Amino acid sequence: MHVHLQSHFPVWLHRLLPAFPWLVTQTSGRAIIRRRGFERLLVPGQQLILKPFEPVEVLLDGDYVQPSVCTFEVQGDGLVDLREASLYQRISQRIFLQPQHTWDATHVSELMDMPALKVRAKLFSQGYALTDICRTQRLMRALFEANQGGSAVAALKRRIGWPMHGDLETAFHDRLGVSLVTARRLSASPSRRQSEMLSAFYPPDRVLQQLVACD
Repeated sequence: MHVHLQSHFPVWLHRLLPAFPWLVTQTSGRAIIRRRGFERLLVPGQQLILKPFEPVEVLLDGDYVQPSVCTFEVQGDGLVDLREASLYQRISQRIFLQPQHTWDATHVSELMDMPALKVRAKLFSQGYALTDICRTQRLMRALFEANQGGSAVAALKRRIGWPMHGDLETAFHDRLGVSLVTARRLSASPSRRQSEMLSAFYPPDRVLQQLVACD
């Protein structure tokens, strides 16, 4: 699973919390990774692994002349050992992988073979609540799903298990610091990104003509 991001302006992605290792590969421009109070500059050709369950911020430091282009790729071999991982980590990974499921205490208790009351109590002792874990990992998955299967918010909500009556756009912005619309544009394919840029400067009936002229 991966998402390709490109930005022609500086944009921060805040409060990222991977449930798996994420491989960041910089292919153009520069990016800044901030974690544990330190910053690391990435330039084209460099890669960095973001450790799971470690909060991180990423600056795509692009401009009009040289966009910042990078890829986040989930490393699937980072599934935690069920015997050693905390309940929080085990649940987080499974929600990220299957966000569309109903992740309530009953479902978790069946999956973990643990009474629902014990699930709640154990999470509480670790400083977590199941609703917060669900919210966080569904928003992380939304970053990867923003441009998959169409652009309708309702379709995205179904894919990540977000309540249909819930305000996904506000939650996404509050968590990551960018709007869902911006995230879609950052992860749009080059042809779609070009079409969107053209539509901002040309009437709809001239967009196709301009695209042909650019080929």
